Amino acid sequence: MSSWNASFVAESLLAMIQREQTVYRSSDYLETPSPTPSLRIVDEVVRMKMVDWCYSFIDVCHFEREIVVVAMEMVDRFLSMSNKAEAVLCDRLQFQLLTVTSLYIAVKTHGESALGIDFFCSISCDIYSVDEIEAMERTLLHELSWCISPQTCVQMANHILALVSSDVRFEQSIYSAILDEVMYQAEHAVRNYYFATQRQSTVAMAAIFNTLERLDKQNGQAVVRSLLSIIDEEFDSLEIILDIKSRLHNLVYGQEGDDSAIIDPLLFSSTSAREQLGVSVH
Repeated sequence: MSSWNASFVAESLLAMIQREQTVYRSSDYLETPSPTPSLRIVDEVVRMKMVDWCYSFIDVCHFEREIVVVAMEMVDRFLSMSNKAEAVLCDRLQFQLLTVTSLYIAVKTHGESALGIDFFCSISCDIYSVDEIEAMERTLLHELSWCISPQTCVQMANHILALVSSDVRFEQSIYSAILDEVMYQAEHAVRNYYFATQRQSTVAMAAIFNTLERLDKQNGQAVVRSLLSIIDEEFDSLEIILDIKSRLHNLVYGQEGDDSAIIDPLLFSSTSAREQLGVSVH
């Protein structure tokens, strides 16, 4: 990659990171104080079931699965900031309507082909009318100030890897394999509510680190060194990234480990995070 291209990628990544901390930011809405806590129906399990339904729908229609990420980001952000959130959290049908509408918007704006609103009525078994979906669409777009193009974990990872590739040479097949594995982890992260409250740049870095542990040690070490060189104050701290890495690893792969792992987030009390990565940053 030329220096000009590297500079462009770095600037694009910085802009994405800044947007995720301002415009596209979700909070832990399930833990916010509620005037009617006993009436809340929506929880992590309900959310996960809706994510799975969205993936099933997208797969049947042969759309990119990234569309579900965009849709759920809208759902999470709406519930994080809207004064209408409590009513949705207390009504399963309203939560489903919000999710179906978000998916409709995501398909319409990010899919290769749009589906009519009548189609979305039919896939909801006509529980929701055209008027209801259109009304929720207007509410959603208004509450989100029409900001419906969030930066996703995979997009972040693609920019990070592109930046790394200007410093470390590795085969295109390895680059693609890393990105595919990041995508696989990202899809698991979307299903899990905890990761909805985390920055996508952090989840992207965590997924890349997890993936590097599955490469041979020599190639992995070189990429880690380059990654460490781009982690600055715009990112979450390395300690936070490694904590998310561990949580994501356990979610996707369980407790399986690799004795030759190049990244060991344990023993924080005795060594710095960079030392634990087992690489020299100089």
